[in-house]
Amino acid sequence: MPTAANGPSTVVANGHKRPHDGDAAQYSEQIHPSRKRRLDYSEADAQFARIYDELADDIQAVRLTAAGKLVRALSTTSDAQIPRLQSAIARLIKGLCSGRKAARLGFSIALAEVLRLAFGLGVAEFTLAGVTGQVAKLTTVEGNVSGQEKRDYLIGRRFAFQAILQSDVGVNAALPQHEWQAFIGAFVEQMAEKPWLRRDCGAMLYEFLASRSGTQLSSEQMQTIIDWVSAKALWKTPEGVALWLLFSTRTGLRLPDGVWNKKGPLAKSERHVLSKVLQEVPVEDGDSTTTSSGSRQAAPSFAWSVIMRTMHYSDKLAAEHRELPITEDFATFWTACVDQTLFNESASSERKALGLQVLSLAISTAPPVAVGCVFSPNVLRCIVAQRADPQRYLFEAAKAPLNQLISRGKQDSAVAGNAASSLIRAGAINFDQATKTKTMDILLMQADHSKLEDAMDDLKTMILKPVLKSEDQGSADNARRMTADFVLTVVRSRKPAELFLGSFGTDYEPTPPRWLSAALNILVEMGYWKLDKSLASPAISDATRQVCRQRLSSIIGHVMKLPLAQASRTLRLTVEHLRSVGEKSYGYPAAGKEVKALVRKTDKRMQDTSMLSMPESGKSEDVSRAFVLLYAMAVLQVYNQDTDAGPALQDLHDCAGQWEEDTQSVSTLVELLLSFVSKQSTLYRKLAEQVFTTFAASLTPEGLQSMLAVLAQRENLSGQQELFRNEEDEAEEGSEEEEEGSIIDVDDMSDVELVNGEAVKANASDGSQEEAEEDDEGPEEDSESEATNDDEDLDAIAAFDQKLAAALGSAAMADDDDGSDMDDEQMMAVEPALQNVFKELKKKSGQKQDNRDAKDTIVSFKNRVLDLLSIYVKTQYSNVLALDIIVPLVVLIRETTGKPTAEKAFAALKQYFEACNKHKTLPVMPHEDAGFALLSLMHVEMTKGGSKLHSNACSRSSLFLSKVLVAMNPACYGRIVGMYAQLQEQWWKDPNSKVQSSVFTEWTSWSVAMRRQA
Repeated sequence: MPTAANGPSTVVANGHKRPHDGDAAQYSEQIHPSRKRRLDYSEADAQFARIYDELADDIQAVRLTAAGKLVRALSTTSDAQIPRLQSAIARLIKGLCSGRKAARLGFSIALAEVLRLAFGLGVAEFTLAGVTGQVAKLTTVEGNVSGQEKRDYLIGRRFAFQAILQSDVGVNAALPQHEWQAFIGAFVEQMAEKPWLRRDCGAMLYEFLASRSGTQLSSEQMQTIIDWVSAKALWKTPEGVALWLLFSTRTGLRLPDGVWNKKGPLAKSERHVLSKVLQEVPVEDGDSTTTSSGSRQAAPSFAWSVIMRTMHYSDKLAAEHRELPITEDFATFWTACVDQTLFNESASSERKALGLQVLSLAISTAPPVAVGCVFSPNVLRCIVAQRADPQRYLFEAAKAPLNQLISRGKQDSAVAGNAASSLIRAGAINFDQATKTKTMDILLMQADHSKLEDAMDDLKTMILKPVLKSEDQGSADNARRMTADFVLTVVRSRKPAELFLGSFGTDYEPTPPRWLSAALNILVEMGYWKLDKSLASPAISDATRQVCRQRLSSIIGHVMKLPLAQASRTLRLTVEHLRSVGEKSYGYPAAGKEVKALVRKTDKRMQDTSMLSMPESGKSEDVSRAFVLLYAMAVLQVYNQDTDAGPALQDLHDCAGQWEEDTQSVSTLVELLLSFVSKQSTLYRKLAEQVFTTFAASLTPEGLQSMLAVLAQRENLSGQQELFRNEEDEAEEGSEEEEEGSIIDVDDMSDVELVNGEAVKANASDGSQEEAEEDDEGPEEDSESEATNDDEDLDAIAAFDQKLAAALGSAAMADDDDGSDMDDEQMMAVEPALQNVFKELKKKSGQKQDNRDAKDTIVSFKNRVLDLLSIYVKTQYSNVLALDIIVPLVVLIRETTGKPTAEKAFAALKQYFEACNKHKTLPVMPHEDAGFALLSLMHVEMTKGGSKLHSNACSRSSLFLSKVLVAMNPACYGRIVGMYAQLQEQWWKDPNSKVQSSVFTEWTSWSVAMRRQA
């Protein structure tokens, strides 16, 4: 085997011969150049390759890490450092021309840091002029190439120049001026080459000059920039305007004469030219004319932000000098350069799209006081027009500035308030409906109270003297109605808990915020005051007056959700404003002398009761405030010419005068509250709930029975008449019913037919038998009622056919004869009979409708009484009087024809039981027999059957009563067991028993649970 010593060469492991050192040079010369480059590729080269690849990564963190690695690798001091730096700079400049991934972003960062390192060495190989020339050489396209490749190289040069600026070479004091001039010359040359390059390079240059590094440039260096921009006639471009404004803030610089006014491009005399410049319309610039870009602007230039920021700063200085919120400069600029140009009615869709972007920019940057200025007439017209139809070209684009406004309004209440006030002042009170957004609602919700007060002043002006296209009363009424609706919208935009935010006063004597008082006063004045023509033009019509009264009632209903102290104070001030004009109002002069005397007495009483609202007065302060609410509503009833207003006021005075001495006052007050809830008005319902909450602890058995009596009424016409008629005429109405037969029970309509205009019952039965039959219907009550109604309709049709046949004659109703051959005399003969038939039919149809209306009225009344009972058991769960509601509620669940009413009654029972469990407190009865009597009634109620809800209510009520009895005396358990055993025995013996088996399983489970607790 040969060895290393045997011959001029050695044998390596793979069998090839490797030359000795002496033959190395000869061997290297024989290698092909391409293979020689591959052999010279070292591990360091592989590392740089990986770094360059990572510089183009889409993830920013990877690019930044790679740039750091490259700088550290090139920072190593060695003989190869300068060649490596030169190679890296060339490689990075070439990489900037690539559009691969994020190569331009990563390579530009790396180039800036590598140039900073290279220039810091202070060697002759790295100069600004040399790097500028290298950039120009490596980013110049040679030969016939595509337009995209040319664009890539131009973009690469742009990023290379950015890297040079970011390397801070310009702030080096040792930098020769001619090298800076060469670099700026090349930079501005590229800036003037293409319009899209001008935008990018202009923004880049402005950003550098505004940075900390740019402020360190010498005056001579900045003057160089000014001279080059002047040489290329770039001042009358958006970028030139931004640079002009920047240079004008620096001292020691000479801006060219004759380009702009002495005050600069923002002078009022230059607004027309500035408008063209910002739209990139060709304008004269000295001896030359700027050229148009030839393509639409996809996005607004950065110069818009610079100009608006400068405007706002100028207005701020003027405001500080004059101590006024001035937006004059910005407002006039916006009108001339945006509203009348970009949003002009004849502007193209592309220009309007640009204007919408400028609008978003203005909303995001303008100070709160200037936000309102951007909603100029043409801007609003454009947004409303574009949002009117989803098919419009700018439908979604028009929503972008509104979203920006909403976003900023949520962060700054002053912005929301100024924007809302501006929209209101512009008459855009239906802005949300027109734009299909919730912009106005959100702005009002977020606006501060001071701006809402200004908005109310504007709304008052709009409703007094509306701006009309045609001076007719109908247009005025419509405009005023919309304004009154918007006043209500403003109030409802705030939750009740937020209405008093920022108000003055104390907890015991709160004062509503001024804007809320202003809203109420506007509607009071429009609805009740007699206004002169000098104040309201055209005159306020009765229709507008009625609308304002309705909106006032709606606002008061919203105020009723406030705590009692705030609600009573607000209503008291509202009534005082109403009463401040005395006889110069509508409604009050028509009242009688006695009613007026009561109103004057009420004024004094409201003043007196307000003095009780002091901390030391204890619970009486809530009673006084509740009476203030009642007094205020009664006075409004007088002004609304309600016939019940006088008696209500008298009852209130009687109750207030004898409140401490006579318990009958409570019963009278309950009757008054029931009269309120019987009205089909949300306001009166909320008033009754607010007042009843205060008086719940004082409720007497008589008052409770008055409420329960409502629940026991039949849900038909007779029940309604029995409920609402007074005792004096009850007998007379009963006799009239018997004589005239005018009252027909809806449940008996299937047994009634008309004979000669009189109602005759086919099967008469007493009321008790009818009730028993209704009780036996159980869960099938609704379906059977529907079937009864169908049969009733068929019977009515058959009766009508019989009547018609009798009137026309049998021959006239035959199938083969429709009566068309009757002569005039025959038609005249049967006309009276036909009139009677149709009159009877109309009467019967009216009775059906009356019964349906009566049913709806009674059901609504019962639901409102159930709301009051829910309030009562929520606070008076430990009161033994609350036990009296159990049986009536269970009976109501069975008897009512409305499922929602049954569910509401069950919810009231459930709330009562849960309140006792939650507070671990049970009512204590004076005698056990009373409790067993209630339990016995409940077991009897179980046998009557009903829905599953009824069975559940019976079972839970029985268990609750059992719990109350056992808590009073554990020995009662044995008697309760006997009662359940008797009930279970009846259930076992009667296969048709309507008692649900679940009653006994629940009883057993309850017994087990009670035994464990014991």
